[in-house]
Amino acid sequence: MRRPYRVLARVVGVGMLAGVAACAVDDPGHPRGFPEAAVVDETTASGSPTAPSASALTDAHARSALLRQGDLGDAWSDTQGAATWRDGVLKGRTDRPECQELLDAVYTEDLLGEPRGGTAVTGFDDNEYGAQLRYQVGAYDRADLDTRLGYFRQLMDSCGEFTITGVQGREYDAEVTPMEIPGGIGDARQGLRLTVSGDVDGEDGALTLDLVTVRVGDTAALLTHGGLYGIDEAATREATLAGAQRLQDLLKKEKEEKQEKEEEE
Repeated sequence: MRRPYRVLARVVGVGMLAGVAACAVDDPGHPRGFPEAAVVDETTASGSPTAPSASALTDAHARSALLRQGDLGDAWSDTQGAATWRDGVLKGRTDRPECQELLDAVYTEDLLGEPRGGTAVTGFDDNEYGAQLRYQVGAYDRADLDTRLGYFRQLMDSCGEFTITGVQGREYDAEVTPMEIPGGIGDARQGLRLTVSGDVDGEDGALTLDLVTVRVGDTAALLTHGGLYGIDEAATREATLAGAQRLQDLLKKEKEEKQEKEEEE
């Protein structure tokens, strides 16, 4: 079924920043803005004892676990650069420290911490909604990752509503709501929807941004999907499912290859 068409001229108001790398990139950048967590969320600590260690995932393996355009549909294409609403709306200050931590983590897309192995990232543009989707895969320390996810969940609970003062002094109303993610996806998962309302391009508007993290063993994926004129909610769900399945298939294949090699030796 074809999705509702959104006039492409509205995308011009979003704008694109030149010089940002498209498609798959090995190094997503050093993490910024999200402190080391101090509390473990017990609901995410079970783990997967049969998954390979973090060092088993190379950059090449991480790239093979990335989403493809075919996972999203014909409306999507490789990204042409980062939308300017990232700086215009998400780069701001709040009067509550815990909400500042959450906002900084969302802005820098630093929810997973420092990778301990291979990493890769890719991005796509939605040609109907004018939205963007970024997908990152990497190898991490499992205990650190679960701790961060637990702390992330605490920040979500503390910051249901808050105010953002943007770089130009404009104020925006922010609302955070949890996203329901099927329990069968990965070993641990977290998701939220951030809605930021206010003056966007000279008129009342709202940014909608979905963030989903999924851990499989010592590897994890971070998906962000946002836009100023609405987003296709089904795309968030379908991308999460497709990405988690590809990651699980990769780890299963690596485990089988490792067992075959050991048997031959």
